[in-house]
Amino acid sequence: MAQAPNTVVVMPRALANKAKTATPSSGLDKGASLPRDNFLLQAQKVRDLRNSGNITAAIRKLARIDGTMSDAIYALVQIANSGFSVQAYSAQDHTFSSDGTSLARSVVAQMDTLYDYTEGFSNRRSLDSVVETALREVVETGAVAGELVLNKTRLPDSINLVPYEQITYKAKGDGRVYPEQKPARGDVIPLDIPTFWIGESHKEANTAYARSMMESALDMAFYFLEFIEDMRRAVRRSGHTRMAVKIISEKVVAMAPQETRDDPVKLKAYLETVKTDVINVVNSLEPEDALVAYDAIDVQPIKADSDKTDYKELLTALSGMFATSLKSHPSILGLRITGSQSLSNTESLVFIKIARAIQKPVEHLLSRALTLAVRLYGGDFYVKFRFNPIDLRPETELEAFKTMHQARVLEQLSLGYISDDEASEALGAGAREPGAPNLSGTMFYHRTESKAENASPNDDPMGAAMQPDTPSKGGGKSQ
Repeated sequence: MAQAPNTVVVMPRALANKAKTATPSSGLDKGASLPRDNFLLQAQKVRDLRNSGNITAAIRKLARIDGTMSDAIYALVQIANSGFSVQAYSAQDHTFSSDGTSLARSVVAQMDTLYDYTEGFSNRRSLDSVVETALREVVETGAVAGELVLNKTRLPDSINLVPYEQITYKAKGDGRVYPEQKPARGDVIPLDIPTFWIGESHKEANTAYARSMMESALDMAFYFLEFIEDMRRAVRRSGHTRMAVKIISEKVVAMAPQETRDDPVKLKAYLETVKTDVINVVNSLEPEDALVAYDAIDVQPIKADSDKTDYKELLTALSGMFATSLKSHPSILGLRITGSQSLSNTESLVFIKIARAIQKPVEHLLSRALTLAVRLYGGDFYVKFRFNPIDLRPETELEAFKTMHQARVLEQLSLGYISDDEASEALGAGAREPGAPNLSGTMFYHRTESKAENASPNDDPMGAAMQPDTPSKGGGKSQ
């Protein structure tokens, strides 16, 4: 097999000490305050969002003001954010590299904890925070875009995420494209640079841009919100007892001064004043307040119409349709009104598969960013950023799985199928101690039956419901 040349990666000086992509603080003068986007979005009507014509902007606003969509996006991000691992492989023979993995983790540690304290406040985000935002961007926009920012020595400093809706592809004329960013403030920024990447989710072959997975939920979201508004108005109109106040005009006129009764203009203004005063008093009443009036006013309660429309069946159908369009399920969003527990368990498993889909673009972007980072330090490696498997059960209920996993890894190590470094990583032990004996291929492992290995991953109630066909113990060689 041909060996790839070991080349040293050096970035142009133009990329040093400054992010090329725009951030929320870009374009502001020194000392200027960054405005807070805290205006009351709830005051915006559903019809206004529908007529805005901006798909991504509508999704972002609904993610803030609509509880159901906000819950769907929040749940997807939290489930998908299952923790991650960083592993490096040799660019020569593609085997696991302990040195490369250590270098990649040093880069992550530098982004997370190591700062130049002489520079004052640092707004550099940790990798955990970047991952959380990246997952949310995939859900809301269909992709995640980011730049590896270099310091003044042209070494990796941080990762800057860019809103995907600000990205426009420009043709190079030879079938290739490069991205441009149109920020909220400032000029267009060409991003034909090697430190910028885009990870897209479920991109169609006939379009240049990925679409948000929530785009199909917009029509259903508008319909659902309008239905809730209509139902609220109907309930307020006919579902509650109301108060009818009748002003007896003859008695009110008799109470007016003589000069007012003789002047039609003054009399009309007087009657309007009395009417306004009565309205203000009645509207300001609290439920525990008493209403006291002269006999010029007749107060009668109007009972609610008991023949009002039953919205339950329609609301149930709409809830299911809305939850499905959100790539979620009624059980996840708290919209399930009917159905068995087994149906909820099935929906949870499907939801995990959907959450896995939003991890892949983030893995793509961060794998490329960390690969470039280690190569800037002179390492001839490539890095794989991977999310941990998603599991809804508590850690204490996964001991049986961990026991079987450990037995399988040790047996593979004993047979020589994996190296000592790979086994150490797979078992979560980190880098091996210097001078530790090599065990790969030594046939050291002999499995013995124990209570831990006989433990079943289905012993707990949630495990039995979610994994009914899982074997009670791991197979393999027993002696």
